[in-house]
Amino acid sequence: MRDYYDVLGVPKASTQDQIKKAYRDLALKYHPDRNKSADAESKLKEINEAYAVLGNPEKRQRYDTYGPEQFGQRYSEEDIFRGFNFQDIFRDIGLNVDFGMGSDPGGMFSRFFGQQPGPEQGRSLLYRLDLRLEEVAEGAKKDISVKHVRACGSCGGSGAEPGSKVIKCNECRGAGRVRRTSNTLFGQVQVVSACDRCSGTGKVHEKSCRHCGGTGGEVATEKVNVDIPAGVSDGMRLRLEGMGDYSRYGKGDLYIEINTLPHTTFKRDGDNILASVTIPFYLAILGGEAEVPTLKGGKKVFIEPGTQPNVGLLIKGHGVRRFRGSSYGDEIVTINVEMPKVLSAEERDLIERFRTLRDGSEGDPKKRFWKF
Repeated sequence: MRDYYDVLGVPKASTQDQIKKAYRDLALKYHPDRNKSADAESKLKEINEAYAVLGNPEKRQRYDTYGPEQFGQRYSEEDIFRGFNFQDIFRDIGLNVDFGMGSDPGGMFSRFFGQQPGPEQGRSLLYRLDLRLEEVAEGAKKDISVKHVRACGSCGGSGAEPGSKVIKCNECRGAGRVRRTSNTLFGQVQVVSACDRCSGTGKVHEKSCRHCGGTGGEVATEKVNVDIPAGVSDGMRLRLEGMGDYSRYGKGDLYIEINTLPHTTFKRDGDNILASVTIPFYLAILGGEAEVPTLKGGKKVFIEPGTQPNVGLLIKGHGVRRFRGSSYGDEIVTINVEMPKVLSAEERDLIERFRTLRDGSEGDPKKRFWKF
């Protein structure tokens, strides 16, 4: 979902007057009376949607709180455009709002504002799940608690009191459709849509369920078992179909967003993991065995004689399992060489002896300087 501030070309700290001016300028630019380009209608729809939210201080506060993505999940187009009067806005800038709607106002409404208002299915939910790197590398099964709307236990989700008779809907008088008047860019537009109360069937139950008030749903906190595949990445979302909020018109989904917790030893680089180990200088010179950390515990590796500082040691197959695959990435261990800060007399004598053997500088201070 595109950020509404970007749509209007204004910074987030803009005043309401600045937002209104930006909207007016863009609406004037893309108004169908003046702009005949192929994308003018879609641009105008996007601009209208942005201003319907940012032009309303209450809606703007909610948008700033939730952010573009969550706001889009929580509010439908009907919620966004509710109370937004295009007619007044365009009269202010001197534009015609009566385009001769003819006999198809609903079609014009649909062109500019998406689908016609109707019964909404249950909302989708977002759950951020923290995982350890070890769980990401091998996959995991996690039990989470989700607060959502589920089908009412009393009426089974129908919204009707058990035993209630089926009668004609008095909202649409059995027609299944209702005519609504909306304030739009084109003035007052009448839209025919499915009746919210009977969902277009023309029939309702005589008595609503006393437990849920006829909504068919009840709020509950339930445990959900989530199967996390190996190799998932930060920000990736796993979709659990039908595990969002319940509605008689369809269930929403539950999205699990992955967040990998920082590790004290390792960093992830794609399917590889990075680590470091410090060895004494004599081991770097002479070579030998050293233990390095891996996600599965310590592992003994061989250090080649003459290993230089900051050299990378490759341990194949000890990284993260590839997403939806069976192979693994690698572990790359950076070798740090520790140099002693304090030497005993005996240790110093040994080092001096080593230097003598290497460059023959004993007794000649001028020969103790290295040339680079």
